[in-house]
Amino acid sequence: MEDVKDYLLKKIRGEDLGVKPRRNLQLMRMIDTDGVDMLDFLIEDMVSFARKTIQRCFKRSKTEGETAITQASMAIGKYIIEGWDSNNVNFRDHVRVGDLVIEGFVMCGYLTISVGHMKSRKPVTIHATDKWGEMEAIAGRTVCMSAEPIEPITSLIQANGRSVIKTWDKSKEYKFIKHKTAPFVKAIDKLQATRWLINKDVHNAILQHWDSFIKTEVFDGEDTKENDKLYQRQASKNREVKEVMAVANKWLDTEFSFYLDADYRGRLYYSEPFFNFQGSDIARGQLLFANGKPFDSTASFWLGVHTACCFNQSYGIDEIPDWVTTDYRSVLEQEELDTISVDKMTLEDRAQWTQENIDDILELGEMGIIAHDAEKAISFLACCIEWYKYSKSEGTFLTHLPIPIDGANNGWQHLGAMSKDALTGNLVGLIPTEVQNDFYVQVAKRLTQRMPEWFEERQMPMKHIRKGIAKRGAMTRAYSCGQKKMSESMYSDCYQFGFTTEYNISTWDCDELSSQVIRAIQEVCPGPLETMRYLQKLADQEITNWYKQYGTDRGQGIEWTTPSGFPVVYECYRTRPVKVDCYGFNTPAGEIRFKHVIREKTDIPDRRGFMCGISPNFVHSMDASHMALVVADWEGDFGAVHDSYSTHASSIELLMNNTRREFVSMYDKENFYDSIPFGKDYQGIVPTIGTLNVKGVLESDYFFC
Repeated sequence: MEDVKDYLLKKIRGEDLGVKPRRNLQLMRMIDTDGVDMLDFLIEDMVSFARKTIQRCFKRSKTEGETAITQASMAIGKYIIEGWDSNNVNFRDHVRVGDLVIEGFVMCGYLTISVGHMKSRKPVTIHATDKWGEMEAIAGRTVCMSAEPIEPITSLIQANGRSVIKTWDKSKEYKFIKHKTAPFVKAIDKLQATRWLINKDVHNAILQHWDSFIKTEVFDGEDTKENDKLYQRQASKNREVKEVMAVANKWLDTEFSFYLDADYRGRLYYSEPFFNFQGSDIARGQLLFANGKPFDSTASFWLGVHTACCFNQSYGIDEIPDWVTTDYRSVLEQEELDTISVDKMTLEDRAQWTQENIDDILELGEMGIIAHDAEKAISFLACCIEWYKYSKSEGTFLTHLPIPIDGANNGWQHLGAMSKDALTGNLVGLIPTEVQNDFYVQVAKRLTQRMPEWFEERQMPMKHIRKGIAKRGAMTRAYSCGQKKMSESMYSDCYQFGFTTEYNISTWDCDELSSQVIRAIQEVCPGPLETMRYLQKLADQEITNWYKQYGTDRGQGIEWTTPSGFPVVYECYRTRPVKVDCYGFNTPAGEIRFKHVIREKTDIPDRRGFMCGISPNFVHSMDASHMALVVADWEGDFGAVHDSYSTHASSIELLMNNTRREFVSMYDKENFYDSIPFGKDYQGIVPTIGTLNVKGVLESDYFFC
């Protein structure tokens, strides 16, 4: 990417220094004069970050390889300016600086730009060219990872120049000081103190099987538009793999730590966008703890459980092996299913699956062969390699592999505990059960009862109803997903799995199905939905309180402090369109001019927006708090993925106990609703408290597993 760097340096240090430059060049030239070789030092990082940002925008866009330029420019410009100096700049400066960097990619042939109608959804878009996919990813000088141990947090702005809380700038330092001893800060410190290594054996295996990851398929067929979608989707995956491998290669022989930051709800994220423990299987599967722990019988059991879940073999109802210890046929018949996957078996049977297949596992580990039929192929290979090394070890074997325990429907777990709804608790691991219950199957079964003729006509098996119709909607409804969004995601899932053709499912069908899914969820777990509605009423009351206090609908957001001490400020204000002129954007075909349309926040609350968003934001803040409390009290290495916690195999049982204990400490209250810190003047009906004993979590094997 030297060509992009050279273009930008020439542009910034151009010959027109005697002419007053445009605002973006003024800002970049200020960086260039701020210390010796400052721009030379930063430029590689700028270009590397810009590439990752554009690629992430491509990935999130509905159309692969295309995205609105405004979103990308804002993110790039904000990163550059706030990483250097955020004084006397605003969002207009962010987008202008971002435009300048994107111009470098356009001029060097990696992107093209098109300008449409100003009233369109994406008036100005950038598009990936073939050259973009061929470009070698570079890791750059990153401020997201550190070769040296990261010092404990003492200020809002960390040593890498980034804010601990994403939405807070230097002006909030006084406010952060009040919270710097809170558990959430201790949690960030401990996560940043965890030292990592690249798993060289896995890394080399990926390189040896490179053609299976970087594909250049030619799609045939009559539907050229569909072929184009498939091509762009594959190209996007190729680019993401290159990004991950570029960073992994840079840190191949070095211990490192990840920087983290929190969003406005307290959810913790690794700052590195692609290669991190919250990333894809190809990223997560290459990570090891730098510190090892002895491999004992406990570690053997939990590595066995993890290995089985990574492969996740499915068995038909007539193919269930003899070595299992539970009558799964009866379970499947009761759930109207004809297959069971290993991750739905008991923990003992998951570990036994690994022992039953240990010869194949050892062979794969020795040869470094990737089993592409595994659900998580790279993580499964990492397990195979760990088993092989253990089998060849003499004396004490130190294991470095992170082993995860995952929450069962985490959003519903929190809502079920708030409402003490026993129906929900039984389905999501809050009550001890012999076999893990499947929340999605229960929703799917209730849905078929509500629409018997529709499902009878299509003869759709329960496993497909669960996978394509019920799962995404049931998962996201815990975060207040509406009917329209649920319908869109449902059709997308059905299309991806081939169900739209196999069962003749249209967008009209998904509209009706999503509406009925919402009703089915309400019947399966009524308590949590009452809690969600109650939170909406409290948000409405909070806005009414603003009006009484100030005589206007203007306010400062809804604020609360989570059990981990995180100060949440939830804001949802009306916006107004603001146009930012972009004059003199150079392209190979000549200079173009266009305007960005940016939604600028006002100080007038969006009452409907506040009510729609309060429930998911409150639930997210509580699950973030739960993880922070667990990490803050943890001694040892930790990998964090919101509702998935990882540590050494020998420490998993201790981690499970800590996870259960902290959850009970949050919700073992006579009436949780009394502790909600906003909407105190609400005079309406409070939801009925259910009969769930939250302390049952302490005995549940399937709360986190």
